[in-house]
Amino acid sequence: MDIKSTGMPGLDEILGGGIPTTSTVLIAGNPGTGRTTLGIQSLCYASKEGEKVLYVCPTTKSEASIRETLSQYDFYEESLNIRTYNISSVERDPLTMLVDLGNAVASLNPDRILIDPVTPIGFGFPEAERRRFMYSLNSAMNDWNAIVYLTGTMSTQEMCRSVITDIVDGVIYLSQKIGRVNTDRRLRVIKFSGLSYLNGEHFFEASSSGVSIYPRIEIPFSRPDWNSERIGFGIDKLEKLMGGGLFRQSSTLLAGNTGTGRTIFGLQFILDGAMKGEPGIISSFEETPEEIRYYAENLGYDLKELEDKDLVRIFHMAPSEINPCKHAIKLKEHIETIGAKRVVIDDISGFENAFGVCAEKREHLSNLIRLFKALDITSVLIGGNMAPGSDLLVSEIPVSSFVDNLILLRNLEIDDEIKKALYILKMHGSNHEKRLVEYNIDSDGIHIGEFLKDM
Repeated sequence: MDIKSTGMPGLDEILGGGIPTTSTVLIAGNPGTGRTTLGIQSLCYASKEGEKVLYVCPTTKSEASIRETLSQYDFYEESLNIRTYNISSVERDPLTMLVDLGNAVASLNPDRILIDPVTPIGFGFPEAERRRFMYSLNSAMNDWNAIVYLTGTMSTQEMCRSVITDIVDGVIYLSQKIGRVNTDRRLRVIKFSGLSYLNGEHFFEASSSGVSIYPRIEIPFSRPDWNSERIGFGIDKLEKLMGGGLFRQSSTLLAGNTGTGRTIFGLQFILDGAMKGEPGIISSFEETPEEIRYYAENLGYDLKELEDKDLVRIFHMAPSEINPCKHAIKLKEHIETIGAKRVVIDDISGFENAFGVCAEKREHLSNLIRLFKALDITSVLIGGNMAPGSDLLVSEIPVSSFVDNLILLRNLEIDDEIKKALYILKMHGSNHEKRLVEYNIDSDGIHIGEFLKDM
């Protein structure tokens, strides 16, 4: 098949390259999900590439009014051909519209057509007659020899009952959940004949700049070649506790309550790599780049100098702005740009704003870890952003089961004094210390102390 780009790289990736040149696609969803924006954006992209495009709009507005609205988009192309039809007329007499549209298509011979929306057409007909009209429309679309987009205002239940989903080659469904701070928008390909597309839900954003689509991570499960090389935090006593350090390409969950110094441990891991010529990335949700640089300065490091040498990169995204798939794509770009070998995610509780279901967070983190392994990355995931005294083992079980290593950091009250202690709960493929050991953090860094016999 001859495949053409939709003009949106993320959507092309989901569809396996793009859309066949003669196909019909329904873009369905509730009001405000971005159906029109997606369709118009693809038309304007095609127009820039030299294709003839036609926008068919059943509406109460004039063409001039529609162009004025569309001109607010950054991607708008003046060469877009627009044909309007009175919406009340097409509800009652869709056949007249179909004849006129057929003549317009024969005259223009467009490469892409958008009918936006298709759902009101023939709305005044009894259901049986409306179905017959849709079959006539389908027959006409097949003769147009073009990519035809149809938009429809539909819920998932209405989409399943509609004849339109039967006659089109592909169905793309857009949904949104409006939250207190941001809007969670997702895209699913329900069907697409002849294409091997990426299943599941994908995140997207819609603005005046257009629709940006971020495919979900899908890394085939495979075991990378075993790498016996050890790396660590640059703390000799800690490396000994771990049996020599972390295996390269391994994943570590560093879990601890508030005040245990989890961010400092993660920073130390990245700084140790930078001092050895291994670029690293700190993906931070809470701490800003300025705060992280301040922490490094307190440890005696000029983080800005390391950033200028591309030995360290700080990738900050506020929790309220987290789009998991977008975060993964941007993080991968940063990894490839500086050739990173180490990554710290601080902290994974930031994903909770994006995932309402724990299983979604677990699946995303599992895929993220597989991505790191495929890119030869050793990763440290920081978790357990909880109040002192909370049960970390219970809270982190959904995540801790698929990481290679698990290190717990705790604040303990011993003899009326608060002490910091760490415990290595597991390390795949390595012997390690099983006892609780004290540590402290000061301006000289992290210091590993003696074993704690009493808790």
